[in-house]
Amino acid sequence: MTFPTLATLADYLVFVCAGSGALLAALWVSLVIWAFRDMRSRSRDPFAQIFAALVVAILPGVGLLIYVILRPPETLSEAYERALEEEALLQEIEERPKCPGCSRQVDSSWILCAHCHTRLKKKCRDCEALLELQWNLCPYCGNHHVDLYHVEPPQSSYESEPEYDALAEPVVRSEPYELTGTPTFMATDDGDYLVEMTDPPEPPVDEPTVDLAGSLVDSEKDA
Repeated sequence: MTFPTLATLADYLVFVCAGSGALLAALWVSLVIWAFRDMRSRSRDPFAQIFAALVVAILPGVGLLIYVILRPPETLSEAYERALEEEALLQEIEERPKCPGCSRQVDSSWILCAHCHTRLKKKCRDCEALLELQWNLCPYCGNHHVDLYHVEPPQSSYESEPEYDALAEPVVRSEPYELTGTPTFMATDDGDYLVEMTDPPEPPVDEPTVDLAGSLVDSEKDA
């Protein structure tokens, strides 16, 4: 049994070291590239991307650990998706209908407000779909509807009195007023006289008279 010589062992050792060095160099380059790409996916700042790659390149093991600890917690795509979700949630909250009576948020499927009992929608009599109160036509079945929830203001049962026009011309009668009754003169403290018309006395009412004498004579003749 022959043993390898020192020259042969040296050749094997050089081959193993060269292979290990090549693998370590490839791993080092891949870590630098990974750090650069990972930082580019998390930040748009080119200086931060180059700095992360240099830290991993200069300090292969410790630099990678430092980068993993200090890198941004989320990528740009994750931040964009989160912003979209927040915007959609805010838009849904803002577009949620409000009650015209109490200004509280209500559900789009409510007919009455749960807080102040204000009517929000009405049902179609044919297809029972929810309609807005101002709609007179159902967009689902096409049937016309009378607006039962529109109340006209009550009209006044009496006519308003005509306004007095101060600039209107006075009405002059062409015929004199006819005075009826008996004039009565009354003296005032200033020595003047006032004339007061009194109503004439009413004529006496003709009452039926009974002739007692004639009725007695007729009764005696009959006897």
